[in-house]
Amino acid sequence: MFKIRSEKPYFKKIPFVLLILLSINLLIISGCQKTASGSASSSQTPITQQVATTEMVVATDPPTQNIETATITATPPSTSTPTELPPDYWKDLPVIPTEISDRVREIYQTGQEMGRNPRRFTKVGDCNSQHPDFLSGFDHVYYLGKYSYLQPAIDYFKGSFGILSQTTNPGMNTARVLSYLWKTEDCPSTDTLLECQYRVDNPSFSIIMLGTNDGYYHQANPESFERNMRAIIERTIELGIVPILATKVDNNEGDQSINPLIAHLAAEYEIPLWNFWRAAQPLANGGLRDHEHLNSGSGPPATDFRMDISLSYGKEMKNLTALQVLDFLMRELADPETIPTLAVTAEPTLEP
Repeated sequence: MFKIRSEKPYFKKIPFVLLILLSINLLIISGCQKTASGSASSSQTPITQQVATTEMVVATDPPTQNIETATITATPPSTSTPTELPPDYWKDLPVIPTEISDRVREIYQTGQEMGRNPRRFTKVGDCNSQHPDFLSGFDHVYYLGKYSYLQPAIDYFKGSFGILSQTTNPGMNTARVLSYLWKTEDCPSTDTLLECQYRVDNPSFSIIMLGTNDGYYHQANPESFERNMRAIIERTIELGIVPILATKVDNNEGDQSINPLIAHLAAEYEIPLWNFWRAAQPLANGGLRDHEHLNSGSGPPATDFRMDISLSYGKEMKNLTALQVLDFLMRELADPETIPTLAVTAEPTLEP
């Protein structure tokens, strides 16, 4: 009796080595196609650069559907050759801005057309910028002394100084400001922390005082601070709010590399720079009580300027120079008819 033998599929007769060769050939063809479709330079990119270009960016594209966005866009990079500046040029920049760019006037005007409150500002920073130490006293108890010319600014921005802000908390850094956590119930889940505070405050100005806590990991990831700051600045501008960048007093990064970045970004985007670092240099211990926290001569609210010695401390100097920045912006941008006049009145006292 004959046994009927079932035939095996033909492809199983193909030698194993031949299958391997065919697979390699297909891979080579596929790789060539990818190279041909890409740019000529991409095939020569070192491995380290390829890794860097795929690094995750933290919340650089916040949702915009729930917050009205102006048509104004971020300043495009200049095509001209930049002027070479000394590494420490930022140290000589003025504490208070001396002029306003057309760019800032455009941002401010756009914000007014969007319904921004011209008398409101938002604080964005860490524990050195939170209530009650930073500016809050100007809504409650203060004494200007020989700086009484700043009273119109206090009257103009009255109600802004003491606002509690979720964007000024211990440990605040650029990444956290762009996160979708730690928000109040006043905002939808699609708002970042920054957008939520802007929604609550409806400001025309934003004082951005970041970098202290970013300094701890700046050496390990030096690109993150600039990347996040650009996202913060550009989103602020898109919402018709004038960003005011502040240099910091500490050197947590170890090589003073963050302040030059802040100054560079202010120049690039043509927005105001408050060079608080320079104001703090003559102060006791550079205005610090430890490696990062500001010292004070009187404690909260640090708004008593009756004696010159009070301005030997960080918190008092920060409050005074911040008020001077706000006074400058008010006089440059506000409708002159809305600016309060300086009346000769008795100063508020520090007693409740």
